[in-house]
Amino acid sequence: MKAKVFEVILHKLPSGKSPASELEDQLNTFLAERPGIKVETTHMNTVVAPAEPNAMPSSEESSIVIFFTVFYEGSEP
Repeated sequence: MKAKVFEVILHKLPSGKSPASELEDQLNTFLAERPGIKVETTHMNTVVAPAEPNAMPSSEESSIVIFFTVFYEGSEP
C-alpha cells in the first residue's frame, strides 16, 4: 500500500477558492494521472500552527493547514 498526502494552507489559497475545491482539484489531478490505482481509504486532518487555545487562531501569525491522505494500491505510470 502507498500513500499520497495533499495539503492546503488556508492563507495561501487564491481569493474566492474554497479548501474543498482546492483539495478536489489536487485529488482529481492525482487520480487522472494514475488510472490503474485503487483507493483503499482516506484520512483528513487539520493543524493550527502555532497551536493556540480552543484550536482557533487568534493572531495573524497563525496558519491553518489541512492535510488529506489517500492510501492506495496499484501501479503508477
